[in-house]
Amino acid sequence: MAGPVCLEVRFESIGGLGAHLAAQLLAEMFVLCQGLDASQFSSYGSEKKGTPVRSFIRVAETTAPIRVTSPVTQPHILAVFHEALLARRATLSGLRSDGVLIVNVPAASTPVLPNGRVVRLDAMAIAVEEKTRINTAMLGAVAKACPLIDADVLAETLEHHFGRRSPALAASNVKTFWRGYRESVERIVTDGPAAPGPEAALTPPRWGYRTAALGGAILEPGGTVANDHSASRQGFAPRLDRTRCTHCGVCDLVCPDYCLAWTREGDSTRLLGIDYQYCKGCLRCVESCPSGALTTEREGPWVREARVPLWPKETV
Repeated sequence: MAGPVCLEVRFESIGGLGAHLAAQLLAEMFVLCQGLDASQFSSYGSEKKGTPVRSFIRVAETTAPIRVTSPVTQPHILAVFHEALLARRATLSGLRSDGVLIVNVPAASTPVLPNGRVVRLDAMAIAVEEKTRINTAMLGAVAKACPLIDADVLAETLEHHFGRRSPALAASNVKTFWRGYRESVERIVTDGPAAPGPEAALTPPRWGYRTAALGGAILEPGGTVANDHSASRQGFAPRLDRTRCTHCGVCDLVCPDYCLAWTREGDSTRLLGIDYQYCKGCLRCVESCPSGALTTEREGPWVREARVPLWPKETV
């Protein structure tokens, strides 16, 4: 952090969870309601659900303009919008020793968390119950963890923003915010690893002008068996009842990620199940299923138990 900046925030998220909007509203509140200077911008690849999103906020007194425009590498507040992102070393990179990590994880989950202040919140459960997105619940947890944020003012900012669309939407998002504020739980972790340094976020490109393959060919496609699309789901997943399935294949025609596992049985092709590692939860298969074998279910431990791998281990 350079010069007069008094607060740096980084949101680590996945496209579709609303982190960019949350950061915009937080920065707007600092500037318009608390009389501070703030800058905010986001970094993301293709603008689609499921791709990584990072949003950055810097806050300073109005007497000292913010001159830094680079990504936040050493945040005071690091908010992780999905547990799956903790597997990426870059997610926790640069978290200050006196900073706070805010992470959205299911109540029953036990992820490995770094030493220091950690705030846990089941934002997805709140969002599902209130029929909103997790971003406002995460803002509630952020407001509780940061003394600089006036939670009442931030709630008013949310009410004004969503109220322009409908009073009901404003009410549900403000309720989600306050639930996130009340239900977030903070503890000091002392038995975890140290957070990676800021250099962990700077992964050098694999290919350069000296190392690119002959002819500029990319030898490994972007979509691989290592991909994990589960972070894109919004608390629901399709569930298959094989006793009702007619194996018509309509679901496979509409699935954008080809996550349905099939097998040959004699002269016919049969649907075995769903590989939830690659399922983004779009639920198009449910909408198109003519027999009702695919239904929408609240995500839970059953997802892990019901997963049918597209590729058995011996073939990968």
